[in-house]
Amino acid sequence: MILVDPKGIVAEIAGGRRACMRLQEIGIVKGNKIKVLRNVGSLLVSTNGAKFIIGRGLAMKVMVDDGEKIRRLP
Repeated sequence: MILVDPKGIVAEIAGGRRACMRLQEIGIVKGNKIKVLRNVGSLLVSTNGAKFIIGRGLAMKVMVDDGEKIRRLP
């Protein structure tokens, strides 16, 4: 699914300790702004001025508040 406005604030990480640590290492933590730049296969996301490619499985653990409601990232 492609979000209408593919940016928002990370509301929650719905994953285990390892997934949370991996996302934290690249700056995807609760409260940070995140933007989806490309949504084909893996996701290209931008946070804190840096761009990262993350797999769909890891991306699905990120819950984003887009201003309307909280959704999964991809």
